[in-house]
Formats: sequence, C-alpha cells, structure tokens
Amino acid sequence: MSGNTYARSRRKRRGPVTAQVEADLATRVRALPNSPRAELEAEWRRLWSPTVPRHASRAFLVRAVAYGIQAEVYGGLDAETLRLLKKAGQAKGKPSRPQPRRLSKGTKLFREWHGETHEVLVLEKGFAWRGRTYPSLTAVARAITGTNWNGWAFFGLKRRSTETPADG
Repeated sequence: MSGNTYARSRRKRRGPVTAQVEADLATRVRALPNSPRAELEAEWRRLWSPTVPRHASRAFLVRAVAYGIQAEVYGGLDAETLRLLKKAGQAKGKPSRPQPRRLSKGTKLFREWHGETHEVLVLEKGFAWRGRTYPSLTAVARAITGTNWNGWAFFGLKRRSTETPADG
C-alpha cells in the first residue's frame, strides 16, 4: 500500500451513522464476494491507491475493500495504532527483512520416507547423504524421492502455516 493509504482509510463520514447507513453498508459488504474482480479492483483504486497489488488474490481484495468501505463509515485506525504498526514493521529505524535461512555445519537432518530413515549431514558447502555430496537440500530430496521437491519443505524446515505433506 502506498504511504497515503492510512490517511485515506482514516476518513470518517460526516454526520451520524444511522440505521439506514448501517443497512446500506452491510448490503455493500455482503455483495463483495459475488462482485466481479474488475469491480473489486475499481473499489481498491477508489479506496486505497491507483495501483492494485500485482498478485492480490480475490479473497484479499474482498477483505481490503470491505475494510475500506467500513472505514469510510466508521473511521479507520487511530493514530496510536498506526504508529505501532509502523514501528512493528521496522527494526532500529530500518525496514525489517526476513532473516536468511542457515544451517550450521555439522547439523544432522533426519527424514523418514517410505519406511526408511534418511540422515543428511550439513557440510561447509553442501550436504552429505549416503557418502555423496549434494549442492542443495533440493538435490538430496530429489535423490531420496526420485521426484522434484523443495528440499527445505521435504526436511520440514520451510516456514509455513500448514504441516509438511505426508509421505508419498
């Protein structure tokens, strides 16, 4: 979102919020999931910024537009909340970045696949499995399974909200 996003979302409707205004708001918000994507994108542009995020999912657009419409009626986040959100996204005054994934030399990774336990040793450069050195965990996972896997996901190291897929 652009820098003016928060200011735009904080606009508050002039006058009292009547039962009719609330009913109209509820109707608009309930209609969003069935709205064409083009309408959702037009509402995004009206509420947030001229540029719709490139990879925004339909579900995200529905939620963002619903919030924006409600913020127009009830007001958006207060100044203190905006300050805390901005601070949370920064570390020592600089935008935060995800930490690179690193495994220490000598670490052993274990993975059971089709009833067999596989042990992989992290080397200075690469990974050792069954006496051979591989350049990446993905290469090890491919050697074990015979198919393409993300090595970090295969060994349960990938950060994500769902569990690692079950053995194939």
